[in-house]
Amino acid sequence: MRAVLVLLLLLPVSQALADTPGEGEEPAIRAVIATWYSELQKGSERRHWQLYAPGAIDGGPEETELNPHSRARSPTVSNELAAKALKFSYDVDVLKIDPRFAKAIVWERGYFYAWAAQQTYENAASTLFMFEKQQDGRWLILGHQAQSVGIPPNKRTAPMPDLRDHFYATQGKGRDPKADAEAARKF
Repeated sequence: MRAVLVLLLLLPVSQALADTPGEGEEPAIRAVIATWYSELQKGSERRHWQLYAPGAIDGGPEETELNPHSRARSPTVSNELAAKALKFSYDVDVLKIDPRFAKAIVWERGYFYAWAAQQTYENAASTLFMFEKQQDGRWLILGHQAQSVGIPPNKRTAPMPDLRDHFYATQGKGRDPKADAEAARKF
């Protein structure tokens, strides 16, 4: 009888030890986050929805249609910072993992180039991810919410990257860099 009582007392402890997250859980979750951002940066070819768990909720910035008044289905544009920024980076600030669920708070940085001022500027977002471990062992996104936020002094990028050449080679292809620089000096 005493042995049965000891086994019953130890059962919750052994079950709790069996349910602790494995060693490979953190890299697996970080890989899902990295895949999420790389998919967002693919533009219209993105397939980020494949990372959602069944019943997932996306509270991030909604996509907008390029021509919402058209009767034909208009192409959509992602309003995620990773999709819009000229240069993007992120840091995982918090990662909490339990056997079935995980939470990550991610600090996003998007760098843009202001041609009228001839300088790089930065936008930021704080993003919350909730993950659920699937029966097959994969971690998928159960919830996602991104909010643009002010940048506190300890999170500012200094010095800012010089994106002038990158801007004129990509988003600013049709602009004249010399004319923009001259107009900025006159202003």
